[in-house]
Amino acid sequence: MASPTLLSSARETLRRLPLTVFPQPMIPLTLGTFLFAFAGTRWLMGSGNSLSTVAEPNHRSLHKKSTPNGGGLAIVIGILLVEVCQQLLGGSFFPNALALMGFIGIAGISFLDDRRPIRSSIRLAVHLGGALCLVLSGLYVFEIPLPGLLDQPAALGWLAIPLAVVFTVWFTNLYNFMDGMDGFAGGMTVLGFAGCAMLAWAQDDASLALFCAVIAASGGGFLCWNFPPAKIFMGDVAAAPLGYLVAMVAFLGHKHQSLDLWQTLIIFSPFWVDATATLLRRLAKRDRIWEAHRTHGYQRLANAGWGHRKTALAEYGLMLLMLAAAWWFGELEEQGQLTLLFAILLLFLLLWLGVRAVERSYRAVKE
Repeated sequence: MASPTLLSSARETLRRLPLTVFPQPMIPLTLGTFLFAFAGTRWLMGSGNSLSTVAEPNHRSLHKKSTPNGGGLAIVIGILLVEVCQQLLGGSFFPNALALMGFIGIAGISFLDDRRPIRSSIRLAVHLGGALCLVLSGLYVFEIPLPGLLDQPAALGWLAIPLAVVFTVWFTNLYNFMDGMDGFAGGMTVLGFAGCAMLAWAQDDASLALFCAVIAASGGGFLCWNFPPAKIFMGDVAAAPLGYLVAMVAFLGHKHQSLDLWQTLIIFSPFWVDATATLLRRLAKRDRIWEAHRTHGYQRLANAGWGHRKTALAEYGLMLLMLAAAWWFGELEEQGQLTLLFAILLLFLLLWLGVRAVERSYRAVKE
């Protein structure tokens, strides 16, 4: 049974939510973005569409048949159209033109890469350029709070800028790495950005809340066609720029003091923990980390008999749990926050061991 303290904390949070004070354009913009992404993705599914490609199955992919790819273009265009609407209304989701250019540049190179593979060095150069656009826009973290460990946030000094660049480039790429299963990246987009929207909204940051809600809505329109069994894949065209937006939202929330950096990391932990742990595992095994593979946690589960739907639903459950943890983090004192972070770390260690157990069980049954 939930403790009275936790229940009273939840009631207080709900009381603070400005339930009757929506940002005026929130409903039409989010609904319009959802419908545009839904219709746009459906249109991109059409045979012979010159803006989409076809993903053929291979030994590194999880899908078994040819499937249209590049449906995420509807997500990107939907977000850009809403940005145009915002500017017509006298506002903007992006802090300045540089940050917007970074988003468009990453989406552009990714669109081309979907159609014809581009050298990784060129892609990385564009991703670095996008990260620098955020840094030059003033979006980076000067100090990192270490709740329960230090009384004051740890100052980063000259490391702030290179760490911001690495953070942005890593999220840009890992979002792409994790887009390898039906409904996975789409679900993270919906639940992750919706969670950020609610937390920002609770802190009266209407602009950031609306931005995150629009991204979540665009992901929802796409997910209607991408949920297992997927009728179309997202493609690099949306996966990479969505990772860029995660970094931008993290920096904006930190700057506005409406979204703690740790809360953003907790919300998107189902993505970055899997991607980072897999990278470290492959480095330890001296694998060629630049080559495509099927060794992410979610891929191993899908290949161990769980399939796309069961694995995606399990991941959605984990995402919802992390949303609750991110909210709870904001309600705790510093020592409680530290305890929660350790509990989350322990949970992911247990989940990693669980993946190995599922694999062993599956191999034993097959033998």
